[in-house]
Amino acid sequence: MTPAPSFVRGLFEGELHDTLLFPYPAPLDERAPDDAATARRLIAELHRLVATGVVDPAAMDEAEALPEAVIQAFAACGLLGISIPRAYGGAGLSTSGYAAVFGAVAAVDASLGVFIGVHCGLSSKAIVLFGNEQQKARYLPMLARGETLGAYALTEPETGSDAQNIVTRAERAPDGQGWLLYGRKHWIGNGHRAGVIVTFAQTLVERNGTMVRRPTAFIIRPDMRGFSVHGTVRKLGIRASTQAELVFDGLYVPDDHVLGEVGKGFSVAVNALNAGRLSLAAGCAAGARLLVSEFVAYGELRQQFGAPLVSFEVTQRKAATLAAETYAADAMVGVLAAALDRPDVDASLEAAIVKVFASELIWRASDEMVQLAGGRGFVKPWPYERYLRDARINRIFEGANEILRLFVGLNGVQGPAAQLQEVADALKSPLQHWERVAEYAADRVKSALGRHERFDVSLHERLQPHARYVEKHTAELARATERAVMRHKKRIIERQMVVERLADMASELYARTAVISRTQRLVEERGAAASERELALCDLFCVTSGRRFRDARVALQEGGETIDDRRRAIAMRLREEQGYHSPATLLELPAPPRAAPTLEAPVGTGGGRSASTMSATTDAGHLVPTTHA
Repeated sequence: MTPAPSFVRGLFEGELHDTLLFPYPAPLDERAPDDAATARRLIAELHRLVATGVVDPAAMDEAEALPEAVIQAFAACGLLGISIPRAYGGAGLSTSGYAAVFGAVAAVDASLGVFIGVHCGLSSKAIVLFGNEQQKARYLPMLARGETLGAYALTEPETGSDAQNIVTRAERAPDGQGWLLYGRKHWIGNGHRAGVIVTFAQTLVERNGTMVRRPTAFIIRPDMRGFSVHGTVRKLGIRASTQAELVFDGLYVPDDHVLGEVGKGFSVAVNALNAGRLSLAAGCAAGARLLVSEFVAYGELRQQFGAPLVSFEVTQRKAATLAAETYAADAMVGVLAAALDRPDVDASLEAAIVKVFASELIWRASDEMVQLAGGRGFVKPWPYERYLRDARINRIFEGANEILRLFVGLNGVQGPAAQLQEVADALKSPLQHWERVAEYAADRVKSALGRHERFDVSLHERLQPHARYVEKHTAELARATERAVMRHKKRIIERQMVVERLADMASELYARTAVISRTQRLVEERGAAASERELALCDLFCVTSGRRFRDARVALQEGGETIDDRRRAIAMRLREEQGYHSPATLLELPAPPRAAPTLEAPVGTGGGRSASTMSATTDAGHLVPTTHA
């Protein structure tokens, strides 16, 4: 079967699939007016809740809790059903509409973004995508009405969010009509108060005549025998959201609560994660928009040396850089949302790239806001320290950024690696495989002539130089990928610093192309003069992106491997010596007493809340309603 097209996968092979990004998607008002109207109504309700004090981010952060009044208000205005079809009582928003509303929620408060992301984007969405009619009819209406909350229990203490290698297992129950689940899940948003939880466990299935373990998705409830909440955790940021540890000790799940097919749970997890990465990126981009405006406003207000801070060039550099990167994040969110609305496109690599870019942007923006505010940035009651604390989790949520870079890079090199292996095998007997060798040679000639590396779109003259650089750099990425595969062969999977650079190069190309496409659409709609602001943002982003691309390319070509060898050697020495032991420059002193790192929660530190001390309870035999707050 022909794989679904992917813009990023094509980049690694020197291909520019411009039809996937051009023309830039029309605004939601044009392509889905009903969707846009619903989104605007929901966002207006959200803003009303903020204006009337029902939603108070500072108070929620201080209390480390999401008030029941907020949950009920969200349910009443329809914000708990934004991913659920109208046939089941939801708003029926498309992926793009959902991203717009989620971005608005997360921009108001990051904890609310986590709450909505878990309830709507993960739990409810998984049932929408993979539930059968009976499961949808039973659970979606109550989730849309807020009669109970949803949770999504994938992450484990041992394996994190690696869906393929979870250790929670499911065995057939003695009655032959269900499953017994054994394992632990942690960091589970809404887990202490949810009545409907999507979870995953390894099940034995037959593959090619052999019995192997594969993940299966299940719908579970807290009233099922063998379920318990071990406790919740206290956190650096997103304090109003709650993350719990769940324990499955022979948790009985009837067969009619298998979500999708037995042994096919990985597909459930992947589809949910792609949507989750879009949601997170949309929230980060919306938050960055507000932070840039706040940065400028505070810079005008704060006087230093007889002039406002924003009049100084260093502050201007920071403001301009954040604005250009926010413009790029917005552009990528727009094309990714449209791609995820299409069933014929594979946007998994794009989703990973946009999540990484946007989450690192909101962290830089929050950090620069704290820096600009000085002492006020570090203390309450100013909100800046909360912005920084809340922003930090985004680089971990929905897949740690380091892992996502490797995911992009390793998936990207698969195509070139397979082709090169085929050619290498053919070259061992060139006469018998002359057609494959000739085809490869022809492809190389075409690539050299640029036939596979050109945009087939009409662009404003201001954008054409940027497009030419994308074409040039796409060819360079393909050559760098080929060299890396030929040099490292199967060991490429171990050369993570090389793979990371290739992923960064592809990410810069995707970002630049999205920015060019977005700007071209604005120029076509409004004219160049009315789009001067966006053209300037495009210019700045494309130039700085090109420089980052060049740095990664140079690191691969000129001594990068030597530096990597040195890094590996130093890291090995640190491991052997169990830490940093170069002598101190001023006075050699023993290290202060500190507890050794542990994967288990330290005892007696007040770092978490046990199940017995939580205000939320799980009463056997009942769904846990949101009133158990």
